[in-house]
This record gives sequence, C-alpha cells and structure tokens, in this order.
Amino acid sequence: MENHSLFLLLFITSVSSLSLHPDYQSKFLLGEDNFGRWRNGILSSSGASETPGPANSPANGPSSPLVLAGSRTKRPDIFNCLKRYRGGWDITNKHYWASVGFTGGAAFILAILWFVCFGLAMIIHHCCGWRIDIKGKEYRGSQRICLILLLVFTCASAIGCILLSVGHDEFHHEAVDTLNYVVNQSDYTVQTLLNVTGYLSLAKTVSVAQFFLPSDVKDDIDKLNIDLNNAAGTLRQKTHVNSQKIKSVFDTVRLSMIAIAIVMLLVSILGLFYLYLSHCYCLCRFIISGWLLVAVTFILCGVFVIINNAIADTCLAMGQWVDNPHSETALSNILPCVDQGTTNDTLYKSRLVVNDIANIINGFIGSFANSNPPPGGNSNYYNQSGPLMPYLCYPYDSQLQELECPSQLVSMANASGVWQNYTCMVSESGFCTTTGRLTPDMYQQLVGAVNISYALQHYAPPLLSLQDCNFVRETFRTITSDHCPPLEDHLRMVNAGLALVSVGVMLSLALWIVYANRPESEQAFAKISSKFKGGCTGDIAIDVSSKSDQPHQTRKTGSKLPEEKLGQMRGRVEGNDETDSLEHGWRLGIGETRRWTADES
Repeated sequence: MENHSLFLLLFITSVSSLSLHPDYQSKFLLGEDNFGRWRNGILSSSGASETPGPANSPANGPSSPLVLAGSRTKRPDIFNCLKRYRGGWDITNKHYWASVGFTGGAAFILAILWFVCFGLAMIIHHCCGWRIDIKGKEYRGSQRICLILLLVFTCASAIGCILLSVGHDEFHHEAVDTLNYVVNQSDYTVQTLLNVTGYLSLAKTVSVAQFFLPSDVKDDIDKLNIDLNNAAGTLRQKTHVNSQKIKSVFDTVRLSMIAIAIVMLLVSILGLFYLYLSHCYCLCRFIISGWLLVAVTFILCGVFVIINNAIADTCLAMGQWVDNPHSETALSNILPCVDQGTTNDTLYKSRLVVNDIANIINGFIGSFANSNPPPGGNSNYYNQSGPLMPYLCYPYDSQLQELECPSQLVSMANASGVWQNYTCMVSESGFCTTTGRLTPDMYQQLVGAVNISYALQHYAPPLLSLQDCNFVRETFRTITSDHCPPLEDHLRMVNAGLALVSVGVMLSLALWIVYANRPESEQAFAKISSKFKGGCTGDIAIDVSSKSDQPHQTRKTGSKLPEEKLGQMRGRVEGNDETDSLEHGWRLGIGETRRWTADES
C-alpha cells in the first residue's frame, strides 16, 4: 500500500540543477520588480506569493518543518507500542502507515473473531449434533419468523452488493480521473520544458544573409538543452511508470470487488433457494463458502477504511500545503517545485537569445534591406528600393528587463505583417523587379527568426510558475476541491456496501443452520454427522427395511444391545408409536433408515 497509495500519483520530481550564474549576471534576470528578489544568486518568488509571518522571516532563522494534517493523524502507532503518532502526513514514514492501518483494526479483529467462532460452532454442530429443538405450536411460528428474517437478510445482502458495485465503480472512475489529471499536469510541465528546448535548438539555426548567433551562445544553448531534456525525460518516465503501476492496482482492486459482489450475491440467493428446496447437502457447501467470504469482506472493509483515511489525510495535507507552499513539508519531498537554478538559467538564456535574434534581424535590416548600394560588384545589392523598413524593437533592455516597444519600431507580434508590405517580386537571377526592400526568400528568413524569438518569449516565462510553486499549488487546489470530496463519498458507499453484505450474509448463515434443523431437513445433517454422533452421545444406529422385520445391521458405540431390547424397539416401529419413538430419540434418517437413542438401563 505504501508504494501504491492513490496519492503517490504526486510524482513530479525536482529536475537537475545547473551551476548558478555569478551575481553580476543573475541580478539582470527578469528584474525584481516583475518576478521577485534575488537571494544568493537564485530568483525567489515575489513577496505576494510568499507566506507571510515569522516562519518566513530570515531574522527568525530557518523555519521548522510544517506538520501536515497533524491533528487528524494523531492515531495509535502499531509499531510504537500504540503510542500516539505525531509526525503528520508523511507517506514515506512507516509509522504514519502503521497509524493509518490502526483505523482498520476493528474490521480485521471482527474478521478473525467471525472466522474462529463460526468455525468452532460448525465443528461442534456437525460433530456433536447440538441443535435447537422446537416442538408444537412454537415450531410453525418460529419457522415462519426464521423464514421472514432470512428473506430480509438476503435482501440486505443484495442491496449491499449493489452499493458495493456502484460505489466502487464510481470510486474507480473518480480515482482514474484524478490520476489522469495529475498525469496531464505533469505532461504539461514536460511539454513546457520541451517547447523551450525545441525553440532554443531552432534559434541555433537562425541565419539571415550573413548574420548568425554567436558561437558562445550556441554552446550555452547546447548545455542548457541537455539539462532541460534530462529533466523532462526523468519527469515523463516517472510519471508514466507510476501511473501505469497505479492503474494496474486500480484495475486489480476493481476486478476483485466485482468478483466479491457477484459471489456474495449468488451465495445469498442460491443459499436461500437450496434451503427452500431442502437441498441441505448443497446448503452445507454454501454455509462454508459464506463463512469464508464473510471473513474476506470484513478484511476488505478494513482495507477500504484505511484507504479512506489515507485519502482524507492526503487531501487535508494538500489543502494545508496550498496555504504554505514554501514551507518545508513531507509533501515537498514528493512534489517539490521545479529547481530554481535550472529555471533561472533557462529564463536568462531565453531572454539573451531573444535579444541576440533581434540583433541579427536589425543588423540585416540596417546592412542589407535599408541600404542603397550601387549596382555592380556589391554583394548587398539586389535592386532594393522604396521606403525604408522599420526595425524590430528589443523586448528586453541591456539588463534583460522588459522594455516597451517604441511606436516607430515593430514588435514581434506584428513584424511579419508589416514587413510583408516591403516584399518585392524577383527575377530568375534573384534581383527585385518591383519596388521593395526584401526578396521573398529574405522575408521568409526574417519571419522564421521572429517566430522563434516570439516563441521563446512566450514559452520561457511559464517556467517561473513551476519555480514559485503556482503551478503545483493550482494542481493541488483543483484536486482538493474537485476530486477529494467525490473520492471520499464513493469510499463511504463502498464501506457501507461491504458492511451490509458482511452482516447480511453473516446473519443469513446463522439462520440457514437454524432453519435447516427442521424435521424435514434433518436427514441431510444426520448423514453428514453419523460418523461423529456416536462418539459424542453414545447413539445407536439400526437400519430397518420397510419390507422386512429383521434388522440388516446393528451398530453400537460401546456395548452390544440385548436381543429383547431390540425386539421392543422393533415393535414400537411396527406399531407406529411416534410418541414413544420421539421419547427415545428416534429420528427419520436417509431413505428408510431409522436411528434410535435408547437407555440401556
């Protein structure tokens, strides 16, 4: 359970960190007015997103770990002599699981008591022939009440099976939806990282005429892409491996619960059916099957109580973590925010590359498009003419902080549309034949460079939400508000169904035995227990043929019965003296066999 608990779905792990830039580089990144303050070379989240209070104040020293769901998880610890567990929610701690397991202890104890007590009762009944003997008018009334109760308990078992099936089906779907939601959130994180690496790789290929990215920038992009790809690959692998394991557990539990519901329903209905038809030999098999299945359902009830408490603990822990996302908690070890060093380096390199691409584009515009070289041996000449092209504005200043775009420049959002008006028609030799500053090929190169720069400008900032825990916080908030309440409701329905099935079948089993002891049914139990009753009561069994007055066989456990005693007993049979027969303990046997219990004195 520890490895496959529902909220091991929270498997987004921290990514590999890069060596941080020196302070003189890192202080330029993004700017503290926009995103936060720099501490020890790492961009911290903005003050608005930090948890206020003394716990976050550096003056107060390092904050103590936040105990999640502390009040709810104070339960007896099985591994610690039943002392109270006070470590809070922590699925990596065996003592936490021991305390959660204690919540299902009542159902487990009940299963053991049922298994032992009912097993002993069946052994005593079949070995020693203990039974309830009701005669006269009380017999019919008791049998009628017994039958009515059997019908009620059978209906209760059927209702419990329906609740069990419906509740677990809803729980399964809700749990899978929760799992898929977390997987989708993880995939979004992976895709964000891959988008950044993809556009950084494309930025290396940007070239307009004779303008390229500097070689040192290309080397930095290669190094950064390695770290980002490793982080994305690790996250994707762990996500899908864990999700497949959890789905397999869900599917196994679902099949088990469906099988339990069907078998318990069949046992309840068929047991009542065979009891009505007086097929007591088949009924004995159903009693044994029901005895074992009731113990299993009690155990399953305890397991689902444990799961219910674990999910409730996790939902409460998530809610508390949402309010304190930067505190050190057990949840941080399982679902930390994305590593700050990698995020900072990615954002820094992305903004640097965006400005470098703007340098390439503006360098081409100034040296080629807006130049008016004379025709002849000049490589910059392609018969460009007409009004001058506007330059591309830089999205960031020299300190890589956001910069407003002046009106005389074009932004990356509208550059392709504006520059298309400066495109000329070209001849086969590549020279403009109409007024314009760009050939179609040059225009395509400029648009490609702008698109890459625009993509980096928009895909890199979402990494900040991974760093300052906004993304994780929203994920947890959605789980606690949309998924936790239905999960807990469905689990309560499953537990109610299991309890109803267990109690219904348990009481039905007891009534089956009582109802099966009516005179019409004793022949089946007499055959089963004939080998043992002589040893318990000193009974004598004599087979008497309906067509002969002579006994075919005489058995006695103990001493041999005198011949005159046999004659007296045989005479009572022939005279149909039922009262004397009952007084001497005669019982109707299988076929034409009769068994007597007689005093030898």
